[in-house]
Amino acid sequence: MQSYLRNVPDVIVPLILALGVGAGVVFPQVSAFAAPFVFPALFLLLTFSLSLATDRPLAILTKPDPAVWGIMLWQLAFIPILVILIGWALDLPADLHLMLLATAVSSTVFAAPTVAHLLKIDGSLPINGMILSTFLMPVALFTFGEVLEGDGLDISMSQYGSRVAIFLLVPLFLSVLINRSVKKLPKANIPTIFLVLRVGAVVSLLAFGIGIMDGVAEKIETDPDRVLTFLAIALGFAAATVFGTVAVFWTMGRNLTVAASILSVHRNVGLTYAIIGTAAGNDFAIYVAIFLIPMFLAPLVIHLISMLRQGPAPATVGGQLDAPLQQ
Repeated sequence: MQSYLRNVPDVIVPLILALGVGAGVVFPQVSAFAAPFVFPALFLLLTFSLSLATDRPLAILTKPDPAVWGIMLWQLAFIPILVILIGWALDLPADLHLMLLATAVSSTVFAAPTVAHLLKIDGSLPINGMILSTFLMPVALFTFGEVLEGDGLDISMSQYGSRVAIFLLVPLFLSVLINRSVKKLPKANIPTIFLVLRVGAVVSLLAFGIGIMDGVAEKIETDPDRVLTFLAIALGFAAATVFGTVAVFWTMGRNLTVAASILSVHRNVGLTYAIIGTAAGNDFAIYVAIFLIPMFLAPLVIHLISMLRQGPAPATVGGQLDAPLQQ
């Protein structure tokens, strides 16, 4: 029993998120209360998480890693192109096509390094790819959004630029200030400060996860077919992305293949929603909530499957809650 309890830190954050998301759906008043805090929580999450990534953001942006850039080319260029072509070939409704494109150009969620740890691969590629994809996402979103502009993606340049600044540039600037300020403190105080930042990131993520569920319960009652369509899109995108990524990176080694799959399938559609709002359709907020449910639950499911198949893993110092949530 003690050996299994030592694995609790690995799963505590995904478990908290799963409970939070469930509470947001089962108790609509809870998600309605948290809904006004969705975007502030996302802002704080980005700031805290980037602060905890030490000097990685600036290093990754200024010193490109060929392996990571290869994954980004697949994730944020080829996959969106495939989505556009498939949507045209199948003559998908404009709103669904836009939602799929918004998914395809979204960056990687901050839980990706946790998944990498649970799958027992080197976490450096997922961490670097997660950060790089976050800052490349606005470029991909604007570029491919212009291709489908006639199908309904309509957002002014001023609005787009201001949202990118608020949710990406300002958190990056603040994270650099926080990180460098913390490093000037006495070494004995640094672990406490980073612990506070980790807790803040987890709380922000929980508030975002609960608030984004606002309206899902009502949509389930009023238009269950639409909800099932969104869920099918989320699961179909995940399955197609995993198989496609494995096929492309199969000859490049297990570590790179798994890292590319994690980065490509775990998409931060919530950040995309923060930047474009309802430009991808009035139901885009509900779609984002439904899409993020399997993304939030994936680390928990992977952890449980891993424990059942292999037994308890050796304890890790301090746990591996989420790579960005570590010093």
